[in-house]
Order: sequence, then C-alpha cells, then structure tokens
Amino acid sequence: MVTTTNGAPRGGPGAPAAPRLMQLSQLLGEWEADAQAAFDARVNGTARGPVTGLVKLDAVLGGLLSPGLHIVHGSAGVGKTAFALQAATACGCPALYVTCEMRPLELFRRITARVTDTFLGRLKSGELAPADSLALAHRACAAAPELALADATQAFADVAWIRTAAEAARGRARHLLLVVDSLHSWSEGASAALTEYDALNAAIAALRTLAGALGCPVLAIAERNRMSMKVGGLSASAGSRKFEYGAETVIGLEAEQSKTAPPPAQGEASVVLSVEKNRSGAAGKHVDLYFHGALQRFREA
Repeated sequence: MVTTTNGAPRGGPGAPAAPRLMQLSQLLGEWEADAQAAFDARVNGTARGPVTGLVKLDAVLGGLLSPGLHIVHGSAGVGKTAFALQAATACGCPALYVTCEMRPLELFRRITARVTDTFLGRLKSGELAPADSLALAHRACAAAPELALADATQAFADVAWIRTAAEAARGRARHLLLVVDSLHSWSEGASAALTEYDALNAAIAALRTLAGALGCPVLAIAERNRMSMKVGGLSASAGSRKFEYGAETVIGLEAEQSKTAPPPAQGEASVVLSVEKNRSGAAGKHVDLYFHGALQRFREA
C-alpha cells in the first residue's frame, strides 16, 4: 500500500506521478470521446457506465454513477447494505463488493432473498431442504454473474490489494463498480496509529485516488454521527467533513412514511432517498422508495 509519512493510506499503484498541465486544446480528444459516448448511449438507450438500477435516481445522478467517490449514509436498519448490494447486482457491469463488516455468506443470502423472493429468515432457519436452499443460491449466482465479493472482515484489504482485485473483477469490461462496506470499518484497519479523524480523512483520500486510477465509481457506506442519526443531512457522516467535500454525491436514506406516495405493500417500509450533494446534477432532490427488509429489496414508489 502507498502511504503518507504517518502511515495513512494515500492511494494505489497506477496513480499519476504528478499533476497534469494542459491547455484547453489538449482536452479536445477527451471531449470528443466523451461526447461520442454520451451520444451513443442516448441513441442506443444504454447507460454510459454503472447505474444503481433505480431509474428515477439514475436520472437525478446524470444517468450513471460517475467516476469518483459516492457516499451513502442513513440510520441503522434503513437498508444501506441492501441498497449497495442491489446497486452492485444491477449496475450493468462487473462489480467488486469489499465487505469489512458482514461475512460474504450473509451477503450471498441477502442477494438470494431479493433475487428469488424468499424471505431472508427462511434461508437461515433450516426449514428448507439443503437441495432446495442450494437451488435458490444457484438462481442468485445466475442473476449476478459479474459480482465479486472481497472478504475484508478478517484481514485488512489495502489499496494495492483492492486495486488488483478490482482489475481482476473487471476483466476486459470497460466499466466497473467498486463498493466499500463500510468506509469507517475499512479506515479502522488502515492504521491503528491514527486518530479516527485522521484515519477517515486518509481513507477518503485513498478511495478518491483509487477511483481515479481505476476510472470507476466507488460507492462507500458511511456511518452517521449521533447528532444527525435521525435527521441526516449533507454533513451527517460521522468523523470528518471530508465526506461532504470529497464525494461526487452524498446520498441519505431516511425511513419515513410518505404523505403523498400510495401505501406500501405488506412488509415494505417507506424510505426517502435524498441526494444531498450531486456534482453531476442538481442537489436537494428526493426519491421516494419502498424497502422490504425480509426480501432486502428497494423499489421506487
């Protein structure tokens, strides 16, 4: 791992050795390639890169998750991991999900619950015969063939390791989505010698650099600070204001009964998604969602 002098993660291999200096005319080639990609995507009705799979949200985000760091935060139980998992399986390209808290088998169960319409509890209770349970798992595999899980619950995954794993997961594909769950847990493993504040700042900087080196979006789950646990907001992520300044987007999830949306189906809870920062479009937009905890599924109202 590339580190600063105090041991904090700074970025991955392949990061530019020095800043770029250019005149506007030297950007014309990049401009042309970007314009062509945007035109082709519009004509063909395809995404220009990884998406969340939630149509209204993707429209607010400019049609895709742009390269850079994207933060998702919310109160406990609102479905942050479910949101990130759903995005990783619906993004339309290879995805690498780095889990620092939940074991991969549990994530596999949650994906299976959503894909197969099977309550999560049934996959754990023993009520399903092993052959039937395994058949459901096979259906989940078929639905998410380009998703790779990285288990960082027992051993720290440094920036260099993630970079190598991400490139392996991408293969020859043009696009990639990288998920880190959660950024706070990942930062704790980076350097025990740093304070929480410094470790978070270093982790945010490292993931931004990694996103640039890979040319992909990094979707990171963040914990809430106590004061903003319920009310959320742009600066609600615990520990550092760099969440606010360093992210391409900041997305908040709030469990809330909508007064305008129709009543949710049985087992669903109303969740309001707030795009609190958005470098690719207007901030302050809200998307009404329904979250089914037993099926680990979000859908738009």
